[in-house]
Amino acid sequence: MLSHTGTIIVLGCVVGFGLSAVSLSIFILYRGKLYHRRSPEARPRRWVLISLLVLFAVFVIWFPVWMTWPHALISRFLALLFGITFFAFGVASRFTELVDGYIKRRGWPLR
Repeated sequence: MLSHTGTIIVLGCVVGFGLSAVSLSIFILYRGKLYHRRSPEARPRRWVLISLLVLFAVFVIWFPVWMTWPHALISRFLALLFGITFFAFGVASRFTELVDGYIKRRGWPLR
C-alpha cells in the first residue's frame, strides 16, 4: 500500500501522462507543425486518434463517478458505456483494413 505522498505522486504522473497524450493527439489532429514534420507513412490514422480520445474522455468521466459511487445507477450506466466503447475500439483495431476501406469510401482523410 502506498503512502499518501506516494499516492499523490502516482496520481500526478498518471494525470500528466494523460494530459500529454491528449495534447499530442490534438496537435496531430489539427495538422500543425508536428503533423507535417512526420513522413506520410509515419503519421497515425486519424480514426485511431479520435477513437483513443473518445475512449479517454469516457474513462475520465466514468472513473471518478465509479470511485465515488460504485453501486449507483449512473456509475453502472457509465461503466457499461465505457465497456462498449472499449470493446468497439478493440474490435476496430483488429480489423484495420476494413475500417480504412470504409473511411476511404466515405472520402474522409485517412491520415
